[in-house]
Amino acid sequence: MDYAQSRLQARFGEFPDEILWQKLEAVPEPAGALEIACSCGLRRWVAGIAPNADKHEIETALRARWRECVTEIASWVPERWQPALLWTRELADLPALLYLARGAAPLPWMFGDPSLQAYARIDEARRATLLREDCRAIRGSPLEALDRALLPARPGPSQISQAWLIEWRRRWPGWSDTAALENLARLFDAASRQPALAGRADLVRKLHSLFRRSVLEPVVVFIYIAFAALDIQRLRAALLKPLLADAGLIPS
Repeated sequence: MDYAQSRLQARFGEFPDEILWQKLEAVPEPAGALEIACSCGLRRWVAGIAPNADKHEIETALRARWRECVTEIASWVPERWQPALLWTRELADLPALLYLARGAAPLPWMFGDPSLQAYARIDEARRATLLREDCRAIRGSPLEALDRALLPARPGPSQISQAWLIEWRRRWPGWSDTAALENLARLFDAASRQPALAGRADLVRKLHSLFRRSVLEPVVVFIYIAFAALDIQRLRAALLKPLLADAGLIPS
């Protein structure tokens, strides 16, 4: 874990400050926002996004960068921590899987997404079967009672998040002090129960506090992942807002 800690220290220093965020969010077109992102620690998230990318291309690229980031960091940590860390990759796909698990037809962009096209390119009956099998892992508990509770016909967001959290806890290695991990789990649980950008400032403040109390502990790797997820979420909003405004989907 020392190797991961040393690699992540530099990355913690790359997180943009509030002044840079405000500058980026004030740009009225995605190309300008991309230019700012490329000049700071956000550059790894926008790699491969063209200035004229549409909203689906931006979304697909950001999810891909997220998966790449988690996979890279997992290669830095001891093997016993990898299952819990790699499980965070699944967070990028939870909303889409929830949508499909409700029986909705695949959206056009899903046919080109590396992680979702396996569901999109098969017929409805086979997709339902595959989702039942895969969502058993994604929502996850092997316990029969929880299995019945968490696999209803139309699962809700909180059920998905709760089951993801159950499986994440199950993947923790044996560790003498899980207090910091439990604190992080509670933050995730609270964040999953509110709209995406609501309470962001309070969540960031609590993550910073947890980070200061947990320096050199294994949980720091997961705290970094949490900060990275918040950055991608905020960057996504900044890149998509002008495109959605141009399409008349939100006020300009």
